[in-house]
Amino acid sequence: MIEIKHLKKVYLHDPVFSNYCAVLSEQKLCIEAPNGLGKSTLFRIIAGLDDAFHGDVLFDGKQHPVMQQIVALASDSIAFPDFLTARQLLQLTAKSWASPWPELMIRQMEFEAFLDTRYGALSSGNQKKCQLINAMMRNTPYLVLDEPSAALDHASVDVLLSWLIHHPAQVIISCHEPQPFIDIGFVTQPLFE
Repeated sequence: MIEIKHLKKVYLHDPVFSNYCAVLSEQKLCIEAPNGLGKSTLFRIIAGLDDAFHGDVLFDGKQHPVMQQIVALASDSIAFPDFLTARQLLQLTAKSWASPWPELMIRQMEFEAFLDTRYGALSSGNQKKCQLINAMMRNTPYLVLDEPSAALDHASVDVLLSWLIHHPAQVIISCHEPQPFIDIGFVTQPLFE
């Protein structure tokens, strides 16, 4: 369970969150809100990639000093180095987080042919596959996926859904077309209630 208490986040002078509180308790949860209201920002905060905020993020009732150790995030808002190949990016993750090489995920996503392509030269769909494999291979207790089905072909969405059905982590996603995720047990929750 993730609990956000009294979150305040401002970009320049525009508040994104002001005394925001939420409990994200479902094992499989889809956060719903129109574009531009802060879903990606909230996900970066939960994942420990944005520490310019006030408030608390609690994991099972406790603060965690290094959120990146327990939360994996797949998001277009993470800037991967464009000059590295997909293989190099995944190798860095495997080494940094002592994760096994994600051979099965790569094969199921039909990503083998793109491993030696620079990240910046990948199509948006293949960048999304690389992001998803990168996050899921870490096997963290919390998995946060920002628009995980965006830019994916139907076969890749089916593979993603099969991964998530029995995934042991608490999985939190944002998605503009949540029905396939609802069909496998995701519960929807508005960003602002």
